[in-house]
Amino acid sequence: MTMREKVAWISTLTGLIIFGYYFWSVWSDFGARQLDGNALFWRFVWCLGIAVAIMLPASLLAAWAGKQQFDPPPDEMEQGIERRSNRAGLGILEVSFVAIILCTGVVTDIARADYPADAAGATSIMLVNLLLLAMAVSGVLREILIIVGYRRYA
Repeated sequence: MTMREKVAWISTLTGLIIFGYYFWSVWSDFGARQLDGNALFWRFVWCLGIAVAIMLPASLLAAWAGKQQFDPPPDEMEQGIERRSNRAGLGILEVSFVAIILCTGVVTDIARADYPADAAGATSIMLVNLLLLAMAVSGVLREILIIVGYRRYA
């Protein structure tokens, strides 16, 4: 298994677990009508820090255990896999951003109904978390496509 595939596995699993927890907690807060922007901000910062604290040492450990170079120069096959994965991930991200922008009216209506005291604040919290979700999903999709690309040639 190449080092880039190992990093993709580490990123995928960490992203699914850590950010899966984060977005589950956001959904739970939304369902309970208890969105708190400050609490969500710090929860996101903690989740991001934990993800980095897991991924970097795990990648270094994988390189050391496999006696591989941490960031070797990519060959043609690796460049092709990266190019296709980036194209798909960025395509999903762009479509998601457009969909979120088109749904801002719906998000605003939900915020007005569920949070009449601070509809503008609730709208911004929901939109920011929808954008974060779009970025997380496109990033995980990109890593999954990298894994599939390497498994196809394995």
